[in-house]
Amino acid sequence: MWTGGTLGYGLRSAAIIGYTIAASTWALLLPPRTARQRLVEATPGWARTMLRLCGVRVLVEGAENVQKGTPPYIYVCNHSSLLDIPVLIAALPDRLCFLYKKVLERIPFFGWILRRMPYVPITRRAADAQLHIELAAQRIRQYGLSPVVFAEGGRSPDGRVRPFKRGAIVLAQQAQRPIVPVAIAGTYALLPPHTLRFRPGTAQVRIGEPIELPAMLTREQQQWWLHYLHERITTWLSEMSPNPEQLWKHEPSWNESPS
Repeated sequence: MWTGGTLGYGLRSAAIIGYTIAASTWALLLPPRTARQRLVEATPGWARTMLRLCGVRVLVEGAENVQKGTPPYIYVCNHSSLLDIPVLIAALPDRLCFLYKKVLERIPFFGWILRRMPYVPITRRAADAQLHIELAAQRIRQYGLSPVVFAEGGRSPDGRVRPFKRGAIVLAQQAQRPIVPVAIAGTYALLPPHTLRFRPGTAQVRIGEPIELPAMLTREQQQWWLHYLHERITTWLSEMSPNPEQLWKHEPSWNESPS
C-alpha cells in the first residue's frame, strides 16, 4: 500500500487526515471533567501513529538521562518542523506540556483538540510573556507535566538554530525544576516550514543530562545559560549528522518533483 511517488504520498496523506478526524471526534466527545487527563494519556499513541503514517523512524540518544516517573523537567529544544512535536512525544518518557501559538486553535479538528489539552497557548505580545510562564508553572504543579520550550520562539525558517529567548530560564527559576537540553535533527529535511509535503526518513533526538540552575540569576547570568544551552544543542546537531548540511537540506523525494 505504501508505495513511492504521488500514489504513496496520496495514500499516506489520506490516512493521516482520516486518522486525525477519527481521533479528534473521539476526543471531542469526552466529558469535560475527564478530557484533559484522557487526552494526555492518549497523546503518545497518537504521536506513534502519526510518525508511522508519515514513514518517520525516531532514534533516541540519552534516554537514560531522564527516567519515567521522576519529577517534572523543563525540556529546552530547537525547533524546525511540525514533526518535532510527535517526535518529542515519542522520544521523551514524561507527560509533556507544549507551549503553542494560539492561532493554531483555528485549525479544524487539530486546533479544537488543542483547546482541550492542558497546554499553554501563547501570543506574540510581550506583555503576555509573564502570564505564559505562570501558566506553564501551574501545569507543572497541577498536572505534573513537563513543559517543552522551543527556545527560539518558533520554527527556524532554514533549519539552523536561531538565538534563544530567556523564557525557559525564567520558567526554570520560577518553577524550581531542572532544565534538560534536547536536540532534534532530521525533521527539517522531512517536513520543512511552509509546506505539508512530508517525506519518510529518520529523525534523531539527543537528550542531555538535567541541569539545576541557581535560584537567583542576574540578567547577565541568564544570558550566559542561554548561550550555553544554544551552543550545546548546536554542537549536538552537528555531531548527529555525518554531513551537517543534510540537517537543513530538503531534497525532493518520492512525494515531490524537483523544482
